[in-house]
Amino acid sequence: MNRKSWMILLGGVIFMLVSLACNLSLQDGKLSIPITLKEESIKQIIGAAQSGAASQGEKLPLIEVDDIEFIEPDKIIAKGQYQTLGGTRINGQVELKFSVVDEQPKVEVTAINIPGVDLASDAIKKVNDALSQIIKDQVRESGEGAVIKSMTVEADALKIVVEVAVRR
Repeated sequence: MNRKSWMILLGGVIFMLVSLACNLSLQDGKLSIPITLKEESIKQIIGAAQSGAASQGEKLPLIEVDDIEFIEPDKIIAKGQYQTLGGTRINGQVELKFSVVDEQPKVEVTAINIPGVDLASDAIKKVNDALSQIIKDQVRESGEGAVIKSMTVEADALKIVVEVAVRR
């Protein structure tokens, strides 16, 4: 074997090892990439969604998430301190459901336990949109043509599987 053949073989072996180590899979010219979001990442996403809704003029209690409870297969509960518009701090929680519809992320507030906040309000709808958009933006940064194949909740994380076409 010549040097070029060895380099190609070595590159293939390295790619296979990296794929196995990182839980990547290649099938039909598409690379599946699992993205795992732990508690701190979820807290950041919730904070960014609050900022997004507030920038659109929505008046919502500000949440300071203390704890995230992961409920398989598709929900999390964010528990924490909420500061009402009057400045009072109260305990409360929000339940979020994660799904994929037409290869797009969908995040919905499905239950809320904060006095004075209505689940059917326009503000909650804007938070839902902001949460979905944040995940969509993060996936877009994974590469051109990246699509979300699944979003599932595991024991301690939200797992998103993204598929990217591999160019030859």
